[in-house]
Amino acid sequence: SLQSKDIGVVVNFSFPGTIEDYVHRIGRTGRAGAKGSSYSFLTSDKAKLARDLVKIMRETKQVISPELQALAHSARGGGGGPRYGRGYGYGGGRGGRRGGGGYRGGGGRGGYGGGGGGYGGGGGQGHKRW
Repeated sequence: SLQSKDIGVVVNFSFPGTIEDYVHRIGRTGRAGAKGSSYSFLTSDKAKLARDLVKIMRETKQVISPELQALAHSARGGGGGPRYGRGYGYGGGRGGRRGGGGYRGGGGRGGYGGGGGGYGGGGGQGHKRW
């Protein structure tokens, strides 16, 4: 188990197989009330997990990108959802712990990007290219 008080950013190059593992991984940042950020690359084969991620991000009042919403919607099997030929990465800020091992989003940064031209969210201030 990784134990460090100084982790400010977690990058998931490979999105975990369950949303519980995702929460555990991002729990490495923002310990003891500190703010931290999490960036995750999420591909279309994990669209079902995108739905779970959107749910968690809504619960923690994070900014949800239109691309992540579209990917989550495509997992519903309703047809007509976008198909992504490349990976997209999505991030949600993480700040501090709530009692009982839960978590809450803290005005963290979030970002998403795919291929050569990615986007980054600046804590709900819109999107910009990087």
